[in-house]
Amino acid sequence: MKLAIFDFDGTLLMSDTLPALAKEWNNQNRSWTRYIITYLSVMPWLILYKMRLLSRERFRYLAVVGFNNLFRKMSRQEVGDFFEAAYEGLAADFNPLVLHELKESISHGYCCILLSGAYTELLQVVAKKLGFNMVIGTEMVFKDGVFDHRKKLEVIEGEGKLELVKNSVPWKSVDWSASRSYGNSYSDLMVMEIVGQPVAVNPEPCLLSHALNHNWRVIGTSQG
Repeated sequence: MKLAIFDFDGTLLMSDTLPALAKEWNNQNRSWTRYIITYLSVMPWLILYKMRLLSRERFRYLAVVGFNNLFRKMSRQEVGDFFEAAYEGLAADFNPLVLHELKESISHGYCCILLSGAYTELLQVVAKKLGFNMVIGTEMVFKDGVFDHRKKLEVIEGEGKLELVKNSVPWKSVDWSASRSYGNSYSDLMVMEIVGQPVAVNPEPCLLSHALNHNWRVIGTSQG
């Protein structure tokens, strides 16, 4: 069994997921009031992150917590309908190089996994459209069929991603030396290091340096 593990934020999707979803919310002419409340919930953490007072991982967690306000009191069906409607807009910003890698991996019999801190419900829509075999993401919590925006989410990052992969696949049945992992961030490093074919996609500087030092493949606008 060979795996091809793809990150979503910044890898398959060339932009950040939360701003892209906010844009799609407005494109669907949904509540402007709810959009403003969500924006104000995220903005303090963004300012602290820009001032380098928050780590990337901490910022992303707090941003997701604030962003949950967008889905307040929405049913599971309504959330799913929003993600379905948002797909085409998001797909316009998918990285064509990564889409090619995905298509090639599928044709060569890899089990393709979409692994991300993004909402699982969104990843499931993407996986269905593109042919992924499995998704691992941040589970939204619903109570009596309605999204519970106050419930703490287990946003996955770094080591958490690796643990979820370990718990989601038959570890001893995987040919790790023949498996692939695609990521753009240093937080993807732990998952990328367990495979024999790591691929850095438009990597941030720390990951690019690591990739070049270890002779990893690098794909992107400047690396080819």
